Amino acid sequence: MQINHSLLSTAFLILAVSLGGCGEDSKGPKGDSGPPGPPGAHGDAGPQGPAGPQGPMGPTGPVGAPGPASETRIVRVNCTTQSCQAQCEMSEVLVTACCGPSRHTATFLSENSASCGLTPSNAESPLTAICVRARDR
Repeated sequence: MQINHSLLSTAFLILAVSLGGCGEDSKGPKGDSGPPGPPGAHGDAGPQGPAGPQGPMGPTGPVGAPGPASETRIVRVNCTTQSCQAQCEMSEVLVTACCGPSRHTATFLSENSASCGLTPSNAESPLTAICVRARDR
């Protein structure tokens, strides 16, 4: 009996192909999930997003402690009864001075004194000077 090798090879090939596809469609039951893996590396931060709408105004805070008393002093001199000269204290500086209701500029005698003239006069009265306490730094 003579066997045709090509016929035999073809038969084995057909048998191998038909058996190779067996069992692929039938899967077993799914098993339990395994433990979670380690976390991955953090990525770079993304760009900043746009600003949101402005929130409502907050409540008013508590009232602060009162500040020091005013360090500005106004000096008025009646030029009809006394010499028309104003003097600030030694720790003060003369900021400005004016004479009478027309408020023309007084003569500055020093850093802390001014005059509207040597002779008493109603036209020069009152001499008004503003003195400010100089702070030590």
